[in-house]
Amino acid sequence: MEPPVPQHKRSAFRIPARRAVPVAVLSVASALALYATLAAPSATAAPTVRSDFNGDGYADLAVGVPGGSADGIAKAGFVHILWGSANGLDGTATKISQASEGIPGTAEAADRFGFAVQAADFDDDGFADLAVTAPGEQVTDTSTTHEGAAYVLWGSAKGLKSGLTVAKGVDGQQLGRLLTAGDYDDDGDQDLVLTVAGEEGGSAMLRPGPLTKEQPLDLVEGYDFGDARALTSADFDGDGTDDLAATFQGTESSGTRVRTLVSGTWTTLWRTTDFGTALAAGDFDGDGRKDLAIGDVHANSEAESTYCEDRLGGAVATVYGAAGSTLGGKVTCTTQSSPEVGGTAESGDNFGASLAVADLGGSGDGLLAGASHEAVGSVAKAGAYWELRAGSDGVFTGPSFTQNSSGIAGTAEEGDLFGTALTSAPYDDAHHGDLVIGAPGENAGTGGVWYRPSAGDATRLAAVSFTPGKLDLSGAVAYGGVLGK
Repeated sequence: MEPPVPQHKRSAFRIPARRAVPVAVLSVASALALYATLAAPSATAAPTVRSDFNGDGYADLAVGVPGGSADGIAKAGFVHILWGSANGLDGTATKISQASEGIPGTAEAADRFGFAVQAADFDDDGFADLAVTAPGEQVTDTSTTHEGAAYVLWGSAKGLKSGLTVAKGVDGQQLGRLLTAGDYDDDGDQDLVLTVAGEEGGSAMLRPGPLTKEQPLDLVEGYDFGDARALTSADFDGDGTDDLAATFQGTESSGTRVRTLVSGTWTTLWRTTDFGTALAAGDFDGDGRKDLAIGDVHANSEAESTYCEDRLGGAVATVYGAAGSTLGGKVTCTTQSSPEVGGTAESGDNFGASLAVADLGGSGDGLLAGASHEAVGSVAKAGAYWELRAGSDGVFTGPSFTQNSSGIAGTAEEGDLFGTALTSAPYDDAHHGDLVIGAPGENAGTGGVWYRPSAGDATRLAAVSFTPGKLDLSGAVAYGGVLGK
């Protein structure tokens, strides 16, 4: 495998407000030159809970439903907000689409609004906001291709009631199939990174903050790669500024990269030829440094070595941080064949195809891993998820759960795809890491989500299901396939 790239000392810079220019995509250097001075960010504290859209102190759950109908229009897409409360998620919810008042754009067939969703406080007002993409959006009336677009829905005491278009693609890019957020340029504002498609593969584009109507919609060129499978953001090098991790597969190049902005240019901090389907960044060993988990990891066919030689049924490679380097520590592999890991490794399980960081009551962050294609007995593609904790040696252990497990509502059925998407947040007044598990194949493909509260230690309370039928939600398709982080 490729050796890690040495960490470079970062020259911090700021991207203040810029004047409108007639181009759609700019180089980083030219974009920086076009920005003018911006007033200092608001002193309002960031939200205590990352996904608290209405400021009541409880996390809220954003479910993207890109294949759903809005205003009777197929595949226009929508997002569905399940509101947190003192009692957690109780089914109180709001459907938001481009047909909703105050939301930019128009609900149109195949827009796929809600394809990717990401919570963050983009305007620094103390309310979490929601970034939403629609890669099928046609941005002009005469367009014959799907350029794609990205929006931010603004949080407020009344919830998500208004929004702003913050980026538009060009020439069939399908902007926004993947999305992540972070402060990459060290200016105190949250930025967006969005993927776009191209003839030779894909690339990541930067939408610098602040995300305001005064800012033009131009995107800053990021870096090219093959077919991007997952993105995540974290401060991997410990300098106080977010870095970007991407895993991708291409015809000529595959791998996983961590990149940082240095004087306006994306620079590689770390890389490997191994690639996966999912990424999660957390402090799994509790040493104060960010670690990176690569889910359903695969070896590059042209590489001489790989992190996980045994990948039957899927594997999760976890690369740990180390003093003085980015992800320079030990690497562990977790499979269903690992000691004290639930389940049985079988071909096609796709173990680790979804990942999420969660407070599981242990030391450091815990890791949720999903295998939507896991067979339960003779029931194919019923799906499962794992609650994994790292020991002192960095090796993960933990049980698996299916819809046939005690404390999990429902029955494992063929094609449920339980575990396709995972997320965790404090949805109730216990303020611990509650879990949400998506099963987009439930009930003949209308889907559902499972909410499992935490008791604050290793104990989990019973998981209850929310399906479109129970929620009286019309137009849902594959509900639970896209969950906000």
